[in-house]
Amino acid sequence: MTREDTTVVHGLALVLACLAASGAGGDEQPAAEAPYRGLAVQIHQGRNPVEEYGPLIREVADLGADTILLSADGLQENIDSIVIDIEPERVPGPDQWLELFRIAHDSGLRVVLMPKVLLRDPRDGSWRGQIAPTSWEAWFEQYRRFVLHFAEVARRGSVDVLLIGSELVTTERHTEQWRRIIREVRAVYPGKVGYSANWDHYKNIQFWGDLDLIGLTTYNNLNKPAKAHPTVDDLVEAWKPIRGGILHWQKEIDRPLLFTEVGWCSQEGCSTKPWNYYHNEKATPAGHEEQANNYRAFIQAWSDRPQVGGIIFWEWTSAPGGDDDYHYTPRNKPAERVLREFFGGRHAAKTQE
Repeated sequence: MTREDTTVVHGLALVLACLAASGAGGDEQPAAEAPYRGLAVQIHQGRNPVEEYGPLIREVADLGADTILLSADGLQENIDSIVIDIEPERVPGPDQWLELFRIAHDSGLRVVLMPKVLLRDPRDGSWRGQIAPTSWEAWFEQYRRFVLHFAEVARRGSVDVLLIGSELVTTERHTEQWRRIIREVRAVYPGKVGYSANWDHYKNIQFWGDLDLIGLTTYNNLNKPAKAHPTVDDLVEAWKPIRGGILHWQKEIDRPLLFTEVGWCSQEGCSTKPWNYYHNEKATPAGHEEQANNYRAFIQAWSDRPQVGGIIFWEWTSAPGGDDDYHYTPRNKPAERVLREFFGGRHAAKTQE
C-alpha cells in the first residue's frame, strides 16, 4: 500500500468515525429536537405585511418564545363552493413572505406556516369544518394548488414546519386525496409536514402516518359540571382524562403532538366553550383570571410530556389587549405573565403585575 493509499484509508476511517459519533449512517438516531414553544400570528392583509407583522414577530421573540406560527387564509364563498382564492389584499406575496420568515429567523424563532381555508360568506353559522362542495374532485384540485403555493413559499423561506390544513373535518375522510397532497408537498418542500385537526375530530383521520406531526387544537370543555370560577386545580383535573385518551391514541400513531391552537378568550366561561369567542363579550377581572388559569393548567398538564413536540398559544395580535379586551390575545393581561414565565422571557420585567 502506498503512502497516498494509507492517507486515503485513514481519512475514510476518520470520516466514518465522525459519522458514527453523530449517529449518521448507523442505527443510532440524532437527539430529539427541542419542542416548539411559541405563539400564533394571523396574517390578514397583504399590502404592507412586513410593516404590519414584522413588529409582532419581534414581540413574540421578546416574550421568550422560540417558535412562531404564521397563518394565511384562502377564501371560498361558502361550504358548497369549489373555488379557493388567495386574495392579494389579505395574503402576502412570495417575496413578502420571505421577508417575514427572515425577520423570524433573525429573531431566533422557528417558523410554522399554516395555510387555512375560510368562508367568505358563511350561511347559517357554517364554517370550514362543514365544507361540502358540489364536486369533491374539483375542490381537491383547487386545494392542492392552494397548498402547493405555500409549500413552494415555505421551501424558499426555509420554514421549519408546514401544516397542510386546519380543521377541515368533512374533507378528512377522503384519505387518498390527502395522501396525494402530502406526496406532492414533500416533492416540493423538505421540512416537517403536519395537519391541524379539530379538538373533537382527530381519531378517524387515516393519513396521520404519512405526516411528521399530529396537529391538534385544544378547545375542549374543561368545566363540567360548570363552576363560576374554575381554579387551576379544577382545570388540571379536567385535563387528566382528556390527556389519557389522547396519549393512548397517540401511542398507536407514533408521531409527536403539536398543539397548534392553545387558546382561551379572557371571558368568564371561557373554560366551557373555548372555541366560542362570542360566548361572553365582556371584559372583567374574573375573565382575565380564567384565561390565565387555563394557560397555567395547560402548561401543568402537558408541557413535560415527552410525546408533545410543541405548544403554540393562540394568538398574538396588534390590539393593545389589557383590561378592556376580552379576545384571545394575552397581551397586557395576566396570561402574558404566565407565558413569559413559561418561555423564560428575555424581558421578564415587562410582565403585568
